[in-house]
Amino acid sequence: MSSADPGITTSVDVAGTTSGPRDILVSEIFSAIQGEAALVGERQIFVRLTGCNIRCTYCDQPEALERRPGPCRIEATAGRRDWQTESSPLAIDLVVDAVSRLWEQVPHHSISLTGGEPLLQGSRVEKLAAAFASQGWPVMLETNGTLVQPLRKIGSDLAYISMDLKLRSVDGETVAPTTQSRFLAAALDTGATTWVKIVISGETDLDEFDAGVAQVAAASSASAVGIEIFLQPLTPFATATSAPSPAQVLDLHERALRIHPRVRVVPQTHKAIGQL
Repeated sequence: MSSADPGITTSVDVAGTTSGPRDILVSEIFSAIQGEAALVGERQIFVRLTGCNIRCTYCDQPEALERRPGPCRIEATAGRRDWQTESSPLAIDLVVDAVSRLWEQVPHHSISLTGGEPLLQGSRVEKLAAAFASQGWPVMLETNGTLVQPLRKIGSDLAYISMDLKLRSVDGETVAPTTQSRFLAAALDTGATTWVKIVISGETDLDEFDAGVAQVAAASSASAVGIEIFLQPLTPFATATSAPSPAQVLDLHERALRIHPRVRVVPQTHKAIGQL
């Protein structure tokens, strides 16, 4: 998103040169329990940014898909859902202040930059992540793994990267495996602890699934650190209704383990315990 986008502003330093963006599109800020992948069960502050470049059939955050101004709800007391509403885009300083208030109330493991697709906001998310990191707060990026260049700019301020590997047979989108391979390589180059999440459904194409797991296995073998894969059974939502059967989950887990030794099955546990 450029500084010419409507509703978005940049700041100017005393010398009159542009010093970068000062606001960002956000849909919500709150404290909750992470329900997916490697940090499942950890307490995090979630900063949900607005806008996504793809439209997965199972997306359970449709309100965060469009990159446009709108209301943003901010939790006042960590975990209490006592929302205050602001108009987005928000000043980056305001976002940092909101996170700081929640961080001080309850011990948190880290901050989740989620969406939507956070990297879609480019220099804005870069500035926000840098502000968080400067406070000593570990930052986790949750991403669809398609926007390589923004990742390279933000990477040094990330502690964790949770990358989705997209399967057309499950999400209905066409994300190029070559793009995801380049993204995964760039993620590993940042030095952030990186893992891959693959949503599986009753419609998972086996050849596509095997190729995706092999893609991660190859990147893991080429790296000094291993990459763990998390298979996430689809939680039915909207038009996505084909959850995998228990037998299919076992079969897909077995297939993945025969290709790559580090694979776990973790459903969306926050849905099971009634969390956001």
